[in-house]
Amino acid sequence: MLDGRIDTQGTIADLRAQDVLETIATSEAVEVQAKEIVAAIDSNEIDVIDDGKKSDNADKKPRKLVKDEHRELGGVKWSIYNSYLEAS
Repeated sequence: MLDGRIDTQGTIADLRAQDVLETIATSEAVEVQAKEIVAAIDSNEIDVIDDGKKSDNADKKPRKLVKDEHRELGGVKWSIYNSYLEAS
């Protein structure tokens, strides 16, 4: 795909014969690797990228993705129940 449009089509044998299949596979692999690096940087898994080597930050604990639910204490007044019953 190129800018959201299909730029090549055919069977796998046709694409291999045109030497397009290796180009597609290589470009997709580069895009996937770039996305993984950006995601790792965003989540602070990598401190420094140096010549393709990554340094994992093992000292930090993983952050929680979801907060624990908080339960409120107290009760509902009888006047609220009464107004609900009258409305229904």
